[in-house]
Amino acid sequence: MANFEVFRGNCPKSVSKDAKYSVRLVDGKPKVTIVYETEDGERWYPSTDVHPKLVEMVNNVKISVSGKPFGAFYINEFHQVIVPAAGTTDYYLAGEYSEPIRFEFEGKIISGEPKDFDGRPLEPGDIWVGPRAGIPYILEAGGDDIRYEYSPRPFVEKRVRLSSVISKERAARVAHMIRGVKGFAGGRFYVNEFRAIFAPVNKADGLKYIYIGQLDLNDWFPKQ
Repeated sequence: MANFEVFRGNCPKSVSKDAKYSVRLVDGKPKVTIVYETEDGERWYPSTDVHPKLVEMVNNVKISVSGKPFGAFYINEFHQVIVPAAGTTDYYLAGEYSEPIRFEFEGKIISGEPKDFDGRPLEPGDIWVGPRAGIPYILEAGGDDIRYEYSPRPFVEKRVRLSSVISKERAARVAHMIRGVKGFAGGRFYVNEFRAIFAPVNKADGLKYIYIGQLDLNDWFPKQ
């Protein structure tokens, strides 16, 4: 039985159903799936069977750790596949996967690429129409720094700020890009495997997800 490395970087611990990928049986075949919430209140369940290697990577972890295949996984901005497993609070590194995941549903292409349904590139400030699967980060109050939290060992939680790994000035420049959409109060935003940044924002007509821009890994946390 394979031994998989416990992932000690940023792991999504509590996210909604539409903020993750999953491997599930659909029409008798294991497929990569998402839950997609539409603007008009519908919930879509697109799936794709063109990523057998990714399915195998996820299931290998699930079976090795918990004895059962299928379930949620995440892909971060470094293309690392991060897999939680039943029976443990740990997340495991399944490997890296850089093939773009796209879903076709009712004539629309749904992807984490920063594009609309017609394939036009999004501009910062546009409504985010892609999947909400991504890795959560926090813009700190005041909007001058970014952080995430992880568990380096049992019963310990560590807070990591961007200003602790790059200069305060560089961290502030990145944070100010997020602040332009989130505001000075800060809060959660997401980065996906396409390095697209998007965030939930309260608007007059309700909660909307807004595209912020593209992440530059040269001004970011190191790969774990």
